[in-house]
Amino acid sequence: MLSNTPGVRPLGGARREVEILRGLLPTEVLSEERATFERVMDALPRHPCVHFACHGVSEPADPSNGRLLVHDHATRPLTVSAISRLELPAARLAVMSACETARGGGQLADESIHITSAFQLAGYANAVGTLWPVHDAVAVRVTRLLYRELCAEGADGGPELDDTRTARALHQAVRGCRAAFAASPSLWAAHVHAGA
Repeated sequence: MLSNTPGVRPLGGARREVEILRGLLPTEVLSEERATFERVMDALPRHPCVHFACHGVSEPADPSNGRLLVHDHATRPLTVSAISRLELPAARLAVMSACETARGGGQLADESIHITSAFQLAGYANAVGTLWPVHDAVAVRVTRLLYRELCAEGADGGPELDDTRTARALHQAVRGCRAAFAASPSLWAAHVHAGA
C-alpha cells in the first residue's frame, strides 16, 4: 500500500483499502517506505493472494515497461518484465487497485502485455486490473465490494478467501458501482478480471 509515493500525487484511498482488507482477513501489509522493489519481490512467493493499492503506469509504446509504483520506483521499478519472470506455483489471486494495469500497447491492441497479464504469467490464476485511470474513491468501493463477495467462513470458523469466485465477485462489485454511478461509465467500467 502506497498512499504517499515519492514523486506522484497522494492516494488517500490506499489507506482505506488496507482498513477494509484488515477488517475482513488476516493481512500482512507492506506500506510506504517498506514497499520497495526488493521487499515486494521477496514477499510475492510467500503470499498466494496479493493486493496492490498504489499508482500504476502503462507504457503503450513499450508495454513491458508498464509498472506499479513502489516506494523506490525511480531506481527500481516493479515492471511487467520483472513480474512476468517470476514462477509462483502457489499463486492464486492478484488484485491491482491501480490505474491502467490492464492497458496494453497501442500498436498491437490484441496482444496482452500489461501488468495484469504479467501476474498471470507469474502464476496467478486470477488477476484483477484496470483498463484506464480509476478514481480513488471508486477503487475503494470496488475493493470493499469485491472482498465482501470473496470472503467466506473457513473450516476453522475463521475468515477465508475464496478466489475461485473472483470473476463473479468482480462482476458484482462493478454492478454495485454502476448502480451508484450509472451516468458515468468511466468510473465503474475500468475494472476487469483475467484468468480462470
